[in-house]
Amino acid sequence: GIGGIAVALAMQRTLGDFIGGITLYADQPVLVGEFCRFGATVGTVEDVGLRSTRVRTLDRTIVTVPNSEFSNLQIENFTRRERIWYHPTIRLCYETTPDQIRYILVEVHRMLYAHPKVDSTSARIRFAGFGSSSLDLEVFSYVNVTDYGEYLEIAEDLNLRIMDIVAAAGSSLALPSQTTY
Repeated sequence: GIGGIAVALAMQRTLGDFIGGITLYADQPVLVGEFCRFGATVGTVEDVGLRSTRVRTLDRTIVTVPNSEFSNLQIENFTRRERIWYHPTIRLCYETTPDQIRYILVEVHRMLYAHPKVDSTSARIRFAGFGSSSLDLEVFSYVNVTDYGEYLEIAEDLNLRIMDIVAAAGSSLALPSQTTY
């Protein structure tokens, strides 16, 4: 009786990991080779076993997580997204006039709408408010790519185009500043 209880307690963790492994195989929230975030860790899944899951982190270490824990974590799978959200805040200096802001809003919207990799139905830019040291314009759009490296190239292009539009308007990007009296 006591031996059976001791064996059952010893097997509890292993059985939990095994059931977690079956859950991971059935639900398939991540597959080998997919890039994900679980808890505070980000990395690429290298193996999903019956007892544990191994993930290679961005700093190239291997994290082994028991399946009983891994299956209970919130898992964000970046590989399965169908597009990537582009959402910078453009901070303009307070010397920017309302007409300059209107010009920037129209031209950035036009640029986003015309860009072949931007989802034109989601593209928008709005004068969001008055920041502590800037006039804030918020951009919201989706880029129709799934590879993050490709997204970074497109975001760089969009950012440079936005900088050109701000310069053409005769305005400039704000730097955090403070006046002390």
